[in-house]
Amino acid sequence: MFVKTTEEAARTQRYATAQRVIESLRQQLPACRLLCFLDDEEWQPYPDEDGVPNRGFYRPVAGNCSFWLQAPIYILEHLVVDGTAFEDFIYVCGSTCSSTIGLTMTLAHELQHFAQHGEQEYLWAANSLIPNLSKATVRALGLRSCDVPHEREARIVAKRTAEGVFGVERVQQYIDSKIAKAVTECEAADWECIRGLATSTPYDLARETKLFYPRLKDHRLELEQALRELQSELPGFPQVDLDELLEEGTS
Repeated sequence: MFVKTTEEAARTQRYATAQRVIESLRQQLPACRLLCFLDDEEWQPYPDEDGVPNRGFYRPVAGNCSFWLQAPIYILEHLVVDGTAFEDFIYVCGSTCSSTIGLTMTLAHELQHFAQHGEQEYLWAANSLIPNLSKATVRALGLRSCDVPHEREARIVAKRTAEGVFGVERVQQYIDSKIAKAVTECEAADWECIRGLATSTPYDLARETKLFYPRLKDHRLELEQALRELQSELPGFPQVDLDELLEEGTS
């Protein structure tokens, strides 16, 4: 883990917060070389097309060189340590790191994606196709990021982790404040979705993915294109069986 800041007190606090999150989720994390980078700046490599700014993200390190070519030098210089390259990368932006609850929720969210990739790679891959649908398709389907099964699971884990550390009431107050300060309707809707998530009920990612996918049956060509692009960008990206997923029903 690397905490980027010139303020020693902030570094100590953020490091301790991140370590607490990692320890709380360690049992489910795969044994891969993961770099968690906590920034004090705002690197936004993904387009903010839906009005929800990226608080952080997870991605495997191997793959699309064009992605890493746009990365700040101060991040690239930490991807290899003592001649050993990291396999996975989590980034948390500076504005998120400035809030202890925000850092806790975002890091837990991205660690869940890391766990999905390591332990349920096929489901991670199937779900990763969905955000690559066109904006027109997303609007037509009425989809929010929070509706995508692997994103919903990550949000549940994030909220549950924060509640375990800060208590339900403080987390609720934090979420309410994010809704009140939201710049766009999409951002507010995302936090409202998080507010409504139950953290005490187990979430079955496999079942929810099978139930979700039939909604996309009229958009197979887009899914196939997304699959080709992700397989080109990320070495070893699984071959997703769209026939099976799109034909699954309501069981």
